[in-house]
Order: sequence, then C-alpha cells, then structure tokens
Amino acid sequence: MKLTRRTVLGTAAAVGIGTGVAGCLGSEDPPEPPVLGDPDADVTVTVYEDFSCPSCRQFKQEIFPDIEEAYIEPGRIRYEQRNYPIPVDETWSWAIPCAARELYETEGNDAFWDFAAGIYDYMGSYSYDVIETTAAELDLDGAAAREAAEEETHRSLVEDDKSYGSSNGVEATPAVFVDGEQIDRRETRTATAIDAALE
Repeated sequence: MKLTRRTVLGTAAAVGIGTGVAGCLGSEDPPEPPVLGDPDADVTVTVYEDFSCPSCRQFKQEIFPDIEEAYIEPGRIRYEQRNYPIPVDETWSWAIPCAARELYETEGNDAFWDFAAGIYDYMGSYSYDVIETTAAELDLDGAAAREAAEEETHRSLVEDDKSYGSSNGVEATPAVFVDGEQIDRRETRTATAIDAALE
C-alpha cells in the first residue's frame, strides 16, 4: 500500500536512503509486527521506532519513502515495524504505540501503517485529541485509538517488542535490522545493506 500524503508533509525534500540520522537513546516470542511488502520475501527489514523520537520521524518521512518505492512496493522485501520506547516522552512513547496497536488489531495492517505515518506530523503537539483526530481523519476508529492510548491497553505488547529489541542489541532508535543483523547507519546506507542481502 502507498502511505498517505502525511508521510512527507512538512519535509523539504527526501534524502538518500540510509542517510545517517542521529538516533535517540533507548522475548523469545515477540508480538506479530505490522508488515509491508511480501510477507514471504527472502529478505526481512525490521525497524524499531519510538513515536516520540525526532530521528524516527525523520527516518519515516525522509528515508522510508525511498525504501517503500525501491523495495516494498515491488515485493522485494518484508518490512516490519516494532516498538522501542526509550522513552523520549514518558506519556507518548507508550500511548501512541498502544493506539497504533489497537488500530492494527481491530482494523488491520493498512490501518496501522496509515496511522503510524500520519501521527508523526504532530510530534511536539501530541495529545489524546490529536490521536483521536488523526485516526478519524483516516476513516479509522478514533475513539478506540484514544481509549487504547489513555488506558495503555497494549502496553504489555509494546514492552514485549522492547524486550525483544533489547535482546537483539537495540539501544537507540531508529534501529534498522536487515535479515536479523543490525546495521550501523552512520557507516552503511540502508539501501546498501538491503542490496547486499538481496544479492
């Protein structure tokens, strides 16, 4: 699926895939993640994000669109998103992934990706009203998203994601893994790592 125009709203221009972005500091059976691309692709790219992390927003709005066009839409990779609250913000680092998970569980994979892209536009002015409105503007259940955020309904799943990330060496966000190997984005472009895995 193609993400909404919100993906790039507010950005001046897309930067190259894998451009180094300063990161934020941050189980055996992790929850099933939202997936884009071919779920059975030979190469899996997993990205850990904190919805309150400015570097994660930059990755999603400036780098992800190129990954989507070159690798996800043609079905060349399986792309997963997992949560890794640092937390940058004690409230929103937990509340927003809970809202996103609620939409994933109740309205499906596409609902998650639309919301996950759209909510980043409001970083710096997050509120429960913003969560509800963002979901509603995407024709999703805003009230359910808000309730899940307020109650942190899916906190245990978010914690499981974080625990799984920690067990795999995640310390900062966004953390990018290609076929289970974390890449150092200061040294290796994301596209370069994906291309090497596809060879």
